Amino acid sequence: MFRKVPIYCFGKYKFNANIINKVSALLKIKPSLANEDINFFGDVRLLDAQNKLIGVFACEEARKKADKLGQDLIMINQEIKPALCKVCDYSDELASKFMNDIVKIREQQKLNDQHFKLSHTITMQDLKLKVNQAKDLIKKQNTLRVTIICPIETAIQAKSILYTLKDLSQAFMIPKGDIKTKDFKEKEQFDKKKDAQEQVQLDIEFEAIEKIEHNLDLPQIKIERLINQYYSKSLQEKTEDEQDLADLFKVQQPEKEKEKEKEKKVEEKQKTKLEEMMDDSEFDFEFQDASTNQQSYYLKDGNLSKYVKLYKMIEWSQGRK
Repeated sequence: MFRKVPIYCFGKYKFNANIINKVSALLKIKPSLANEDINFFGDVRLLDAQNKLIGVFACEEARKKADKLGQDLIMINQEIKPALCKVCDYSDELASKFMNDIVKIREQQKLNDQHFKLSHTITMQDLKLKVNQAKDLIKKQNTLRVTIICPIETAIQAKSILYTLKDLSQAFMIPKGDIKTKDFKEKEQFDKKKDAQEQVQLDIEFEAIEKIEHNLDLPQIKIERLINQYYSKSLQEKTEDEQDLADLFKVQQPEKEKEKEKEKKVEEKQKTKLEEMMDDSEFDFEFQDASTNQQSYYLKDGNLSKYVKLYKMIEWSQGRK
């Protein structure tokens, strides 16, 4: 009789199904069936943790081999013949992919966005201090980008500063390429009364001579917390993207509907004006129902001149109906 244990139970990490689904979503892969969840009775090709073929076995025998190795049996693809399975520590494998493919890359992107800025008027003494700071910083991120923003006429002087920095730091870092130059414009608007001074941005990227492998090995409670944080953030970003998409493709009212709505408002305004005139004490006016069951209008006095305007509005109103 096979063991009755939680899914993904071996290795350093023992993720439950909820964490497995979250980290799989972050990695954009489909969660794999594992151990007793594999409902398959045919032959399978069995791979080890390094993706090397162990052999072809019946699925139950493959489970026994995984049991002896103290690892999980993972179904990779059961649509092919024979089906493909793998013996590994599934939670550990997902944790490693999460740390390397998501956490490490995003943290590196954040570090790369941090510019090590220098002034084009920096003195040699201050430059040596910056070299010491660069030495400490590159130990943390293995790469370092140095930027100088200066007026275009001082670009040669700025390049000289970067070359001096390169010479002073050659013991611990080397440039990954040449100095890159591009036009630079301030985000804030210049004063219209003053002429904007043309500026350039000079960038050079360095890499550490001795790269340090950062330890990404975390306790289970910390890595689960990190997975939950990244998953919540991804849901928030997805919601914001969906809202942006909805705003972009928001269905607008057809022009005909807009025209009808505009006409309706004009009509309501005209009717309101008509009702005000009918209620005016200066007009001796009342409604009378005729035998034809149609609405008619009766004037109590014979002075029609003061009712001409009102009569035209009534006629217009009947025509609109």
